[in-house]
Amino acid sequence: MNIQTLISSRALVDRYTEIHEQRMQGMPFVNTELSVEAIGFREFQDFELGVLISPWFINLVILPDANLDDRLEQGRKINVRLPSGEVEFMAVQDEELGLYLSAALFSSVMDFPDQETAKSIARQVMEDLFEKSHDSERVSRRSLFTSEERVDA
Repeated sequence: MNIQTLISSRALVDRYTEIHEQRMQGMPFVNTELSVEAIGFREFQDFELGVLISPWFINLVILPDANLDDRLEQGRKINVRLPSGEVEFMAVQDEELGLYLSAALFSSVMDFPDQETAKSIARQVMEDLFEKSHDSERVSRRSLFTSEERVDA
């Protein structure tokens, strides 16, 4: 499969590095031990999927190809079936990047001691997402990181 994404993971990192440098300095919810980094981006169906680490969140991100409906409104929720189950994403319309999809993994990263820990968890998330589910149950984002049971959709 050879897809052409409209947004590259490098462009995503560049954009969030710019936001960090220009808007987030000194904010109390920013973890100074973390930096912006894209982890594990890989092709899946008609998009690229990976984890974006930032000093203020960690999100699962879908970078669309030209087939994603660019008329999706900011904030619209979209369910995406991954090998491990269904995950709910939200449409994000960035003034510079354009449209992409995002699912919050960690809305606060203040408890992360360092970048290596964040990267390790991001890699584990990607591994877990591509593990085949033995049933048709929905994957809760929390269950990706705990022993919590999967919940029905």
